[in-house]
Amino acid sequence: MSCIPEPVVFRLLDGIVGWDVRSAVGLDGLDDAAAGIVLATTSPDAVDPASLLPWLPPARLAPGCGRCAWWLVTPVPSRLLRLSCGARPGPCDDPYPCAEAFVPVDCLPDLVAGVAVAARRHLVALSDAGAGQVRILGASGAELLAVIPLAAPGPLAFSPHGDLLVAAGGSNARLLRFSLAGAPLGERPEPIPLAGASVERLAFARDGTLWIVLAAADGGLSLWRSTRDGAPAFVRATLAELAADFDATTLVAATADGFALRDGSTGPTCWFDGYGRPTPAQPPAPAIARATQGQLLTLPIDSGRPRCRWHRVRIEADVPAGSTLSVAVATSETADPAAQGDAAGEAGWESFPAGVPHPADWESAPPGALDFLPRQPPGRYLFLRLRLAGNGSATPVVHRIRLDLPRSTSLEHLPPVYRDEPRAEEFTERFLSLFDASIENLDRAIERLPALLDTAAVPESVLPWLGSFLDLSFEPSWTAERRRALIAATPQLYRQRGTKEGLAAAIRQVLDVEPVIQELAAERAWGALSRNAQLGSVRLFGRKRARFTLGASPLGAAPMRSFGDPALDPLADAAWRLRVLVPATDGPRDVLLARLTALLDSQKPAHTVVTARVGGAGLVVGSYSAVGIDTVLAPLPAPVLGGPAGNARLSRTTVLWPRRGGSRGAFSVGRTAAIGLNTLLT
Repeated sequence: MSCIPEPVVFRLLDGIVGWDVRSAVGLDGLDDAAAGIVLATTSPDAVDPASLLPWLPPARLAPGCGRCAWWLVTPVPSRLLRLSCGARPGPCDDPYPCAEAFVPVDCLPDLVAGVAVAARRHLVALSDAGAGQVRILGASGAELLAVIPLAAPGPLAFSPHGDLLVAAGGSNARLLRFSLAGAPLGERPEPIPLAGASVERLAFARDGTLWIVLAAADGGLSLWRSTRDGAPAFVRATLAELAADFDATTLVAATADGFALRDGSTGPTCWFDGYGRPTPAQPPAPAIARATQGQLLTLPIDSGRPRCRWHRVRIEADVPAGSTLSVAVATSETADPAAQGDAAGEAGWESFPAGVPHPADWESAPPGALDFLPRQPPGRYLFLRLRLAGNGSATPVVHRIRLDLPRSTSLEHLPPVYRDEPRAEEFTERFLSLFDASIENLDRAIERLPALLDTAAVPESVLPWLGSFLDLSFEPSWTAERRRALIAATPQLYRQRGTKEGLAAAIRQVLDVEPVIQELAAERAWGALSRNAQLGSVRLFGRKRARFTLGASPLGAAPMRSFGDPALDPLADAAWRLRVLVPATDGPRDVLLARLTALLDSQKPAHTVVTARVGGAGLVVGSYSAVGIDTVLAPLPAPVLGGPAGNARLSRTTVLWPRRGGSRGAFSVGRTAAIGLNTLLT
């Protein structure tokens, strides 16, 4: 489909292929294939505060007992506040009421300068740095258990062993242990790993591991955990290890002026200010501190072609507000041209290496351009320079750079008259390259189309679009794995649609249960006396009870029907009727029944009538009988004729002698019979 006469080859620069680095100053992520190049952080190994929020809230916030219970220590004037769904109508699973504020704990006097709070079950502890005290409360804040005098108390946490750990001392932090009665139990054996750092947050994991967040002098945060074996010490930790040790809370954002709580993954997000009052959404918190400038110079990139005309430079990057990205290129016929830099002519970049461009110097792309055609003379080698700038927190992210070569456009298909004048030729070539680029994008979309139809590889957000081609609608509660499996199984389900096997497969796929499907017409007991009929195995069809007939049917004993052929009543009885039975699951039965009914309506043939039933604690026999814990499944009693017990009467349920090889009872439970979730007794 492309109009260019010569196939275009390209070179990639990224974290997988490599960046061909000659020099890199003030940059991180050169070896990170997923993240890309960013401005370096001012503190080594610093973590983003926002990435800690789901597991380690700020010291002023503490999750309570329950998903929607939170404790908050406010700034001056300091008070201990509480948000709990138990204080309002409705269950704890209700969404957060964005109009409800935190309420104060009335029995606790005002604090001088509260700085931290911790909670565990019904216990609450708070640090009052202004008063030099740590208070331990019981009964969810209703009882004062202990007051601990302590200079400069900070973050605290209840340990799984029943004591309280307090970080005190500011930049010379110590980790002190106290009993719930306030008695000192000594100091933790692990020394603080960073000299001069203060403890920003601390918490105990489920297995008793102590996690701490340290704040360096420049404000950068680092994540540490205690060793699980060997000598007591703190080791560097990752966010993946943090997520594995803690359950995520509902805290999704925190700034200097407030925080946000969200109900689950799809519920509303409610913002509160520092005093627990509902407030409009706030701007995001400042990100991790970063360098304001960074530069990357590449080695000579070899095209393998003498006097190659480099065609196009494309940069895949994100440039947020407060940051800039500039790109410059230079070409040369030799890999080691004479050094000639332009750094001296650019204010603010004098301290960065000038590079080794060819004598014609660098060509900078237009400001903000991430896709451009260089106007460089032909040259086998290309040099590239990236310059990233930010405001101290924002940073560009460069994911990949693609270099196309050689210069090949649809101008080759035009008459030679368009090449007579050099400037006109260059303009026409660059102008047509715009259309060539659009056609190339279409070619790439067509090439990638099969990947969009791969249910196992497409992103989760593409699944509803992919399901729309198959006329599928997904329930919001379905996981991505279930949606992928349903899309993959749909072609086979469509082949079996309208059959008993197809209906059962759809129920198994959507509800994860094994159904029992009864075709009632196949279980009719009507029959006729003939040479092969056995008395008692079938019963004759009574016409006068199937349809009201004058002179034959008693009043009220048969329905009046004005449609159909009376001669076909034995065949039409229970025709096109199905009964679907599924076992009960852990969820509510009415929800499962509603989902089953909706699924049956979408999958059954239009002329059929389906009755759905969800199993319960007992075994249902027929329509009105139930087998429960007080039911005995046993054979019929042996008949006795004459004698003291000779009151037996012969009837249709009396067995005088079993059939050959059979048992005397009508039902036997043993090695050959079993009753389970899908047992059907007829």
